[in-house]
Amino acid sequence: MARLVGESGSVAGRSWTIEVGVTLGREAHNTIGMPDNKKSSRDHAKVWKEGPGKYAVADLGSTNGTLVNDDRVTRQALMDGDEVRVGECTFRFLLDDDEKPRKKEGPARLTEVLGGKPAADPFAVPSGTGGGAVKGAPGSAGGAGGPTIEVKQRILQYSKKQATGSVAGWDLSQAAAGTRWLFYLVAAAVAAGLYFVVKMLAAGD
Repeated sequence: MARLVGESGSVAGRSWTIEVGVTLGREAHNTIGMPDNKKSSRDHAKVWKEGPGKYAVADLGSTNGTLVNDDRVTRQALMDGDEVRVGECTFRFLLDDDEKPRKKEGPARLTEVLGGKPAADPFAVPSGTGGGAVKGAPGSAGGAGGPTIEVKQRILQYSKKQATGSVAGWDLSQAAAGTRWLFYLVAAAVAAGLYFVVKMLAAGD
């Protein structure tokens, strides 16, 4: 429920509850009669309830006008804490706690968006990808910069670059060092043998 609390003039220190509506003016038949308010009209203004937590004030054609927060109004919705001036008297419009607008809650975290399941960790490494590990993820002892991903050498086999030193289309870039050298020795021996065979055939001619 709302109230009008007198702050200055002949109404100072008094309070009126607005159940449905109140009228303000110099004549005694008003809800808030102000016979000593020389700048007030006989029937000056009214304040009424429009709905839950919604109130408004309207001027009733007064000579000096009705002011809300120092602005002259014809009809104005009232907010909690507004100042209403009628002639020489000022009032403070106050809402009780049960009618004050509630603060909207902030957006919920995306930990329960789909079926109440927590959101996936953007730094998690899928299982079975060759043992990749992440440094720099939140909460880890990694570097201070952006996330640096370390992967096992086996993942490099998916590189699209053709490795140097390949023979007959075989990719030797991923082979062990010992295996590569053994293959080179065998290839050199075969090449040397073919050279001597060709040389002997040429000498026989």
